[in-house]
Amino acid sequence: MTTPSGAAAPTVPTPDTSPAAQNLQVTASSPLPVHATPSPKLRDTPRELRRLTTAVIVAGVVFGLAGLATFLLLAAQLQRAEASTAQLIRVQKIQTDLLRADANATNAFLVGGLERADQRQAYDDAITEASALIAQAADAEPADQAALSKLNTLLVGYTGNIELAGANNRQGFPVGAQYLRTASSDLRADALPLLDNLVEANAARAASQMNATVAVLFAVLGVLVLAGLVWGQVWLARRFRRRFNVGLVVATVVGLLTLIVGLVALGWTAVTVSGLRDGAFADVRASATARIEGNDAKSNESLTLIARGSGGSFEAAWKASAAAVEESISRFRGLDESLWQPYVRVHTEIRKLDDGGQWDAAVDKATTDSNTTFNTFDDTVAGLVDNSAATISTGLGSTVPWLVVGATVSFAAGIVMAVVGRRGVAQRLKEYR
Repeated sequence: MTTPSGAAAPTVPTPDTSPAAQNLQVTASSPLPVHATPSPKLRDTPRELRRLTTAVIVAGVVFGLAGLATFLLLAAQLQRAEASTAQLIRVQKIQTDLLRADANATNAFLVGGLERADQRQAYDDAITEASALIAQAADAEPADQAALSKLNTLLVGYTGNIELAGANNRQGFPVGAQYLRTASSDLRADALPLLDNLVEANAARAASQMNATVAVLFAVLGVLVLAGLVWGQVWLARRFRRRFNVGLVVATVVGLLTLIVGLVALGWTAVTVSGLRDGAFADVRASATARIEGNDAKSNESLTLIARGSGGSFEAAWKASAAAVEESISRFRGLDESLWQPYVRVHTEIRKLDDGGQWDAAVDKATTDSNTTFNTFDDTVAGLVDNSAATISTGLGSTVPWLVVGATVSFAAGIVMAVVGRRGVAQRLKEYR
């Protein structure tokens, strides 16, 4: 082909329409393929599910261990409270026995020559029981051993002076009265203050152990675990668009029921222990104090007569002890206030006789009517002490088996929560895969 000017026309290449050429053109004009990457949200879901699984397992185990620890700690604490109360009662009985022995020894001394056989036996029984209780108390409470060892030495010195007083009295030697006063004075100056300290220490120890504040541990951790399980369900519901996760729901229900039942049981225990502390435990202290002060008064009554007109200090001590008895009776719910009054009336008559110059008549009443009315009081209060002690032992002891059951159930519930909660989360992880 030529142009009008005669020049040759340019040649236009003819497009290659072959299949190979077409494929080449398509390949050259097409963008390179780009591999799609999952969103960060989808990429992190398996990892977060595994973390949630671990958290659920830990939460269940923590719940179980919290229940186990709470119930077992409370059981052990109440067992210690029972042991401390028993130690308190032992020490108070030692105190009572020593003063009862002194009351019998001083009363027997009012009669010249051989003392009455029943009074001698009562004195021997009191000393024997006191010695045995000292040994038992030392074995039961290591913290009291040093004081009880010293008390045992003081008891040996006391009984030695009493024997010297009796031997001289039987022979009519006036020095016997001095031995007796020395024995009674040393008992009150050295042994009784030591026992007072032991009583206060054991009473404070027992009272501090009679509480259920450890239950707060179970309540706090239980609520935190349940809150964590609820949060886990909310997260799963938002992520997977499903309202409930069966495993976590079951774990939450098990935990909630266990927490409610456990707190009810712990509350019942707290009420029981509080009732014992404010009731029988207070009664033990009040009744034992009434008996201790009563025997002290009885001993001072005899010492006043032995002093023959110069026993003003002993009578003052009698009045102080009598006032303490009346105060203790007023604090004890089951003790009739009139129980102490017959002895007080007899003592008042003794003082009138002695102050009126009728010493022999006063001695006769002190060794007959006074002994009868006082023994009635002493025996009655001794029975009340024993009853209150038995109430404490039974009350504290009966709670321990239930606390052990609570510990077992709580721990088992925690394991169940961990297992079913893990299965619930694992199901979502399996679906995701």
